[in-house]
Amino acid sequence: MVTFDPLVTTTPFDAWEDTSRWDAVPLRTRDWLAGFSRIVVFSAHPDDETLGVGGLLVMAGELGIDISVIVATSEREERVAELTSALSRLGSTIDLTVLGLSDGGLKHEADLLRDAVELALAARRREGTLVLAPWPGDRHGDHRTLGREVASACAVHGDRLLLYPIWMWQWGSPDDLPWERVSEVELTSSARARKRVALSMFASQMHTSENPDGVLTDEFVDRAIQGREVLFEPEANVCDDHFEALHRVSADPWSVRTRWYERRKRAITCAALPRERYARGFEIGCSNGEMSALLAERCDALLSIDTAPTAVALAAERTAAHPNVAVQWMRVPDEWPDGRFDLIVVSEVAYYLAADQWTATLDRILGSLAEGGHVVLCHWTGHADDFAQSGWDAHAAFANRTGLRVLVQHQEEDFLLEVFG
Repeated sequence: MVTFDPLVTTTPFDAWEDTSRWDAVPLRTRDWLAGFSRIVVFSAHPDDETLGVGGLLVMAGELGIDISVIVATSEREERVAELTSALSRLGSTIDLTVLGLSDGGLKHEADLLRDAVELALAARRREGTLVLAPWPGDRHGDHRTLGREVASACAVHGDRLLLYPIWMWQWGSPDDLPWERVSEVELTSSARARKRVALSMFASQMHTSENPDGVLTDEFVDRAIQGREVLFEPEANVCDDHFEALHRVSADPWSVRTRWYERRKRAITCAALPRERYARGFEIGCSNGEMSALLAERCDALLSIDTAPTAVALAAERTAAHPNVAVQWMRVPDEWPDGRFDLIVVSEVAYYLAADQWTATLDRILGSLAEGGHVVLCHWTGHADDFAQSGWDAHAAFANRTGLRVLVQHQEEDFLLEVFG
């Protein structure tokens, strides 16, 4: 599962810079910035906006552009005070709103966050507005949730949106950048200088011997000051950016083809199916198609879907020898196939869906399950930063909402497998 250590740098600063791909990256200049009359910055935590786009905000303030910063979380007055001081050092009068949602728990408050984002944008929306939000591929659960909700709201209303990374510089490498959508803000020397002073205000977050709980190392802060501020154009389906990036970097991001744990778990899942044969199967979240290939042997027809285009291509290649398999891009619960299925498989997917999305998915499943059909749930029971809920919670919610009976249950230290019917 995907996680990272904020104190461990995967790629040092020099390695980030040592690639010719930066030569082709377009620059966002001061003149480009002057074309906007308002900037609305969404930040998951106090300091994200300063780390990610602090230099841009300095230049926007110098140009007289209205700036609003909307911070989703903060349960400590100390951090809000630090943020207020930091924003004043960026050299502009900035409108600050703190939503006060749970730090580390935005995925559990998706409904509240969604409403707050809609209200914040509605109150500030006008011609010439630029919206900035965390990149959902940043591997931090709060960043992913906030980026997803802002992107969804902007897509509905046609707002101009760009995304900024924070922790990518810590866990990632140049291969993780969506280079075809990257641009760089051309920072002035005064913008970097003011950003440096602003970042020094976040004393509670600095990792020192006196403050071992701080997550900002000297190296990370120095990179934020001396390095590039980059912005990503959102994909048409920005919510899926996270998984597309994983599959682009690796054809097997979770090592499901090679790890015995994964191969054994697939075999157990197929062995748990009550019937030898199913007429029509539906697999939600096929990744690279390893489970799809096994299900193809048990279904007359199988539809396997994923939200990442690269995963769809990988799964189609893996199941090319099975003419009874169709692999499609689809994002549940918003999109859903027609017809009924007598087998629906949800494996290692549910914990990526927020509670309201999972509830809607359960209703979709019930509506398309054929009489006497089976639903298979199989999930890891551990924790990862990009989870919206636990595997335990997903299974419990399924049982409570659907009322289906548990036909098979297999529980191990690391995963839970259940077949409902």
